[in-house]
Amino acid sequence: MRKKKLLSILVVTAMTAGVLVGCGGSQDGDGGSGGSTKKNTEAGTFTMAISYMPDSLQPDTASDDYTSMVRPIYDPLFLDTKDGIEYYLADSLEISEDGLTYKIHLNEDANWSDGEPVTVQDILFSFNYAGRSSGGKSSYNTINGKPVQFNEIDEKTLEITLPEPYASYVTTLSNRVLVMPSHAFDNDPSKVDDSGYFNEIDMATSGAYTVSEINDDSIVYVARDDYYRGDPSVKKIVLRNTGSGSSRQVAFENGEISYMRVTTKEELEKYSDSDEYNTYSITESRLNYLQVNPHGPNKDVLTDEGRKALFLALDGQEIVDAAYGSDELAAPANSLLTPDQVDYNPDCAGYTQDLDKAKELAESSGLSGKTLTYIYNADRANMEAVATVIQQQLAKIGVNLSIEGLDSTSFFQRFFAIMYNSGQENTWDLGTNGWDSERGTSGGQAASYLKNSEAWGFSQATTDMAIKANATANADESKTLWYELQDQALGEYWEYPLTYTNYVMVSQKNVTGLDASPIVPEFADWLSMKVE
Repeated sequence: MRKKKLLSILVVTAMTAGVLVGCGGSQDGDGGSGGSTKKNTEAGTFTMAISYMPDSLQPDTASDDYTSMVRPIYDPLFLDTKDGIEYYLADSLEISEDGLTYKIHLNEDANWSDGEPVTVQDILFSFNYAGRSSGGKSSYNTINGKPVQFNEIDEKTLEITLPEPYASYVTTLSNRVLVMPSHAFDNDPSKVDDSGYFNEIDMATSGAYTVSEINDDSIVYVARDDYYRGDPSVKKIVLRNTGSGSSRQVAFENGEISYMRVTTKEELEKYSDSDEYNTYSITESRLNYLQVNPHGPNKDVLTDEGRKALFLALDGQEIVDAAYGSDELAAPANSLLTPDQVDYNPDCAGYTQDLDKAKELAESSGLSGKTLTYIYNADRANMEAVATVIQQQLAKIGVNLSIEGLDSTSFFQRFFAIMYNSGQENTWDLGTNGWDSERGTSGGQAASYLKNSEAWGFSQATTDMAIKANATANADESKTLWYELQDQALGEYWEYPLTYTNYVMVSQKNVTGLDASPIVPEFADWLSMKVE
């Protein structure tokens, strides 16, 4: 989804009309360091660190960072969890027994901050906008190339008819949909781009907050007094551009931001042992995995035997111990599903290290003595350390790794070269990636990977089973298929499940409720947050 540049006049206006939150000279508790004196975040104000200033605040879930930025001002329809649906703009979802008909009812009190009701037209408008750049097609209105039908029963009730059962459609509606106010564009999706609407502080919002200020290094949200779900205790949210890395830690320890994520054992021990802070741990619903590229430069030796050699050389617990240092941060993964998915099999065997067998297979496959190109996303926490441990483990069977850490954009262009048509599919042999938001009633990313044999190498038998599992409406049948599929996919040695990670946060002592809405990217339910 394309975003627009923030209007410079807004910066001038906000700087003139109010305090510039987040600048070094700020003394109001919302922004800068104020020298070396530690400050506690101001009561009722929650300050979030962001690593960049967004080009606009248009509803979007394109990245974790951006999703966190816009969640306070745009509510989802609902969230799909292993324990059931958590409702927001919608207050009910009914799915027919055959899995073909979805009926969504919107909360009668759900409204935009300009007083207009949130309606079915807003959902359909957002779906239509999503398909504009691809000839009208999107994951909302097309399944396996076949059209989805929409029927507006009334302004608060939408009936959706799928061309075939497709379990992942619940995930699509849950994780990706942030609706836009259709009335702001006369219900014409072509008017959105370049309108500047989502760069203005009076944009209509559906969440608990509206936009109060857009400054050159911060954004301020204030609580609505007409929010349909109740009154937030936190009255102001400040998004402060701190950059990333050590600068964020300095800002936190100076009391300039309310919380930050902890990703190392040393950080965890430092903050959890201090009575100045609160610590929280929630499941990230993420599977980090190692992928063998079926199109790589060494595909001739990455045969069944070669891939098996690699996977039998790895020790998942050692990877966790060395790269994370604490089981509070991560645990070895045993499946291509996560424990937060309904069809996850806790008894899936995973892989067990066998160095003798790995050495034997490395020799017989011609893999021994080869140098493989390994790529990873350097913007993701702990991935460099994971790469180093894997390099050391594979060296024990005579396999060398040339490791390349890439920024997110460069990484995705190479790792997903088949989908992006970037022409880089033959430039790497191994890659480490992660699937996030793997929670709820469907197979999630595993379903899309396993049915794409061209990109990821899985057999036709596995592809067929993945398609069948995702098209099964019966819960018991779905679980049976997915249990079998988890073992079958691992038996083909294309994808090694590395870790299930936790999202560990540390907050200032006066900040509470960060784990009341356990979802990553954080946070969904702002009514649970308090800054006292």
